[in-house]
Amino acid sequence: MSSRLAAIVAGIAMAFPSIQSLSHHGSNVVYDLTQTIAVAGTVTEFQFVNPHTQILFDVTGDDGAVVGWLAGLPGSIRLTQEEGWSSDTLKPGDEISILGAPARNDAPSVWVEQVFLNGEPMLGDKYTG
Repeated sequence: MSSRLAAIVAGIAMAFPSIQSLSHHGSNVVYDLTQTIAVAGTVTEFQFVNPHTQILFDVTGDDGAVVGWLAGLPGSIRLTQEEGWSSDTLKPGDEISILGAPARNDAPSVWVEQVFLNGEPMLGDKYTG
């Protein structure tokens, strides 16, 4: 193998872990953590998993159109240990409101800072990014 080819392969190999790390731990890349939006809707699915828990919910717009949203949270282990959550914490049909950081690409997605169920906050102040 030529030294030039070896250098290219080594460069790619060194860059790969960085790309992987960014994709997993880069909530600030996907979401604008300097902004906060409020979104309300109806839970369609609650994925209580690691590395990130997800709430899928439908939001009905002023025009009556329903848009599916995704809300990202820390993983299930953290939510269980710090907040007492379980796979039954949210169920399809629950009406929720969410405060969180919007997606940078305007996708219907939010990184959760707070979830409200029946008007009651469900998280402490630990989930801001």
